[in-house]
Amino acid sequence: MKTDALCRELDRFGGWPGKQLEATGFFRVEKDERWWLVTPEGNAFLSFGINHLESNLWNQGYNREAWQARLGLDSLDGSGFFPALRSWFLQTCHDYRFNTVGVHNDLRVVNAPQPAMPYMQPIRFVDIPHWKMEIPDSNFHDVFSDEFSAHCDRLARETAAPARDDPFLLGYTMTDCPLFTEEDCRERPDVIGGGRRESRIGWPRRLRNFSSRAAGKKAYVQAMHDLYRGEISDFNATYGTPFDSFDALETAEDWRPNTDLSNGNETRDNIEFLKKTVATYYETARDALRRYDPNHMFIGDKVNANTDSLDTVLPITSQYADVVFYQMYARYEVQEPGMNRWSGIADKPLINGDSAFTMVTDTMPRPYGPVADSIEQRAEWTTEFFRKAFARPDFVGWHYCGLIDAPNLVPRKKGRQHSGLINGYGEPYPALREAVREASAQLYTLATEG
Repeated sequence: MKTDALCRELDRFGGWPGKQLEATGFFRVEKDERWWLVTPEGNAFLSFGINHLESNLWNQGYNREAWQARLGLDSLDGSGFFPALRSWFLQTCHDYRFNTVGVHNDLRVVNAPQPAMPYMQPIRFVDIPHWKMEIPDSNFHDVFSDEFSAHCDRLARETAAPARDDPFLLGYTMTDCPLFTEEDCRERPDVIGGGRRESRIGWPRRLRNFSSRAAGKKAYVQAMHDLYRGEISDFNATYGTPFDSFDALETAEDWRPNTDLSNGNETRDNIEFLKKTVATYYETARDALRRYDPNHMFIGDKVNANTDSLDTVLPITSQYADVVFYQMYARYEVQEPGMNRWSGIADKPLINGDSAFTMVTDTMPRPYGPVADSIEQRAEWTTEFFRKAFARPDFVGWHYCGLIDAPNLVPRKKGRQHSGLINGYGEPYPALREAVREASAQLYTLATEG
């Protein structure tokens, strides 16, 4: 394989000196002919990341002996496991030319004793990811409240303050595909965890049913007052309610626990209030992070683009976040219309923070993601997405899902599985490895020449 000359001389962060921009000592973004991430040394950088270094996947009943032998250990339960796994991981990233540690990784492994690769730091101000089977309604915090501000401040102080001077930190991410819209929150026959998920009420329905003591209820009433131009009769016409004033609406608890999805005005109202809620959530979280770390990027949630979520909230989130950080499992031709649309909504660089292509095997009968017929087809689809996406002037990152297979031999993967670049015993899939290596070796040529 011939390595692209543009990739031979890179800075210690993986940045390309062929395109030099202002050095600030920390990662940032800049648009110069196309969008770039910029390394602390001022060199252009495109993020090709890897996800799911989850240390327990290496220490399962079916593969423990294989990894003990591969890592040169007598046991995976001792103090030598993390250092050995870190060495293997860094060498593997070098072999495949990954240059970023994505959001779904065990940072206890990769960042100890100190970071050696650019990485993203998750900080979950709200815990409402799409993949959990059970999410308490209380996880949809009243983001308008002083309590939520204090909650964000505490988490930022614990996580961001110690990292404020770390040059390897790309930035802070939040929730993995949060449940924003009615489509996100509806009942699912199964989720990634494998079980059925009950419908969730989401932020608009939760906050509108609070008492007048709640800041979120006051915010909802104010939003409805503005949307209906102070005409309570018009509001009543939408909801079939008898309120004589918006003050009466404010004092009404549990007045509408369900949403009539056939009611266009109610759907519109919920979307408009969701946008105000997300704006407050993002502003509060960003400001908390900035208090303790003014140096690093605010990346925000990895928003689900396989539902209507990203299209709904992007006009809001893009006002606060430095990049458009999304997740979409689909071939390039399916993602392309969305990418074109999102770049029209927000003049920000795009990063697909978690996606790949999968296939059915004996131990992975229900893998998550687009299902190919063979390893060769997985490799073909991977090459296609890499080359076409990084040739776009708005695209700066793809984080691959994931590193090793997560088969149904892992108890928590009985229902749904994930395909990796490497099988559970540490053996690469040669066709996929060569496809990734060939594509990643051409990264900066693709970005500059298309």
